[in-house]
Amino acid sequence: MKNAAIIVAAGSSKRFGSKVLKQFLNLGGRPVFLRSVEAFASIKSFKQIILVAPSDKVGFLSLKYRADFVCAAGGNERFDSVKNGLALVEDDVDFIAVHDAARPLISKKDILSVLKEAVKTKAAVAVENIKDTVKLISADGRILKTLDRTVLRNAQTPQIFEAQLLKRAYSRKISADTTDDSKLVENLKIRVSVVETKFPNFKITTKRDFELAEKILKF
Repeated sequence: MKNAAIIVAAGSSKRFGSKVLKQFLNLGGRPVFLRSVEAFASIKSFKQIILVAPSDKVGFLSLKYRADFVCAAGGNERFDSVKNGLALVEDDVDFIAVHDAARPLISKKDILSVLKEAVKTKAAVAVENIKDTVKLISADGRILKTLDRTVLRNAQTPQIFEAQLLKRAYSRKISADTTDDSKLVENLKIRVSVVETKFPNFKITTKRDFELAEKILKF
């Protein structure tokens, strides 16, 4: 089996508030994005790693890391970036993983668990249990309903799909507010499986998230 991983690292990091994009900051001695690259590269079946980066960094990254991955330029929206990465996926790839570089703590074990489920069902997504009580609210800020958290999950990455299935999902018209690859597969009326992650896999959005990731890596 031959698999590819698309690591999405083209975001603008607006909510992080740093001169350096969060995905290129050093986390425990290595750039944030590189931790995700290394996690997928450690799995033998992932023969192709594609990093989607801001267009002004593609040349530099391609020269510095040409032995580790190939680079694609990011687009205006996340789905544009994934689409650009998909264009570089080799024809003989069986499964494609899409992973946010801002989740640098992803473990090899969790990747393998999601991959195993994807091989079985064609589409699988890493998820996390919801710990808080979740409320459905109205436009004017009033509670309409308390949702049953036992059937709710936070979607994470990686999200892994049969290659042709993901390419078909991305060949259709995509809504501008799409931030999740599995939603595009769901639109094809394909059932997507979920796999609960066992290790920390949160997304670095704020500086507090970054500090937490640093503390975890020190243990």
